[in-house]
Amino acid sequence: MSENIDTTKAVEIADGVYWIGFYDKGAGFHCNPYLIVDGDEAVLIEPGSVPHFPMVLSKLCRLIPFEKITKILVSHQDPDLCAGIPKFEELVYGCGGKLEIVTHSRASVLIAHYGIRSPFYQVDQNDWKLTLKSGRELTFIFSPYLHFPGAFMTYDSKTKILFSGDLFGAFSFDWNLYANEYYTEAMKAFHENYMPGNRILRAAMDKLDSFDISMIASQHGSIINRDVKKYIDTLRDLDCGDYVFTPGQD
Repeated sequence: MSENIDTTKAVEIADGVYWIGFYDKGAGFHCNPYLIVDGDEAVLIEPGSVPHFPMVLSKLCRLIPFEKITKILVSHQDPDLCAGIPKFEELVYGCGGKLEIVTHSRASVLIAHYGIRSPFYQVDQNDWKLTLKSGRELTFIFSPYLHFPGAFMTYDSKTKILFSGDLFGAFSFDWNLYANEYYTEAMKAFHENYMPGNRILRAAMDKLDSFDISMIASQHGSIINRDVKKYIDTLRDLDCGDYVFTPGQD
């Protein structure tokens, strides 16, 4: 890791938005939990797995009291981003707080099997939007089958950050918090293996054209904080999934 950034602490990537992950030197597949602090409430995004819980907690507890977390947002149901939710619920409810789990209805059916006690806020049943107490709006962009039928991305209108879930993630042992000159190839390697096909991927990238995006904060890999359009166009044209692995396909 070549950046001069102290990743043992929470990193503020925009005003009131924090990366609260950790640098796992032995991993080629990094996970990125985030926190939005907005007035007297906070949204925890893709909080992580059970093994990652102590590291995420060590940063979270230095930023806000637990009862300030009112929402946990997860783009799909995989254990690397939401198996730790019950542990965070214990902290929030133990301090007298209340929570909603923000996700797609298809994902909520599976997330419930982690032992969730909080009610679900289903994005597809709420006009694909969530308005916080301050009036700040989160817009959800449906990205089905990338790589889950109910997958979606989240756009924060205040900071113009796109929290992209698995999209724009990467495989890399040469990890940086922010995307370096090698990130495009690492991103391609991930999507070629995890995303089902170019037609579906292209449709999701086309949806992003109507958004003014300052930064892409993916759940895996690195944060894209410059040349955003270059990375969108790279995925728009990428051969992946069935196209790559089906012999004889034109």
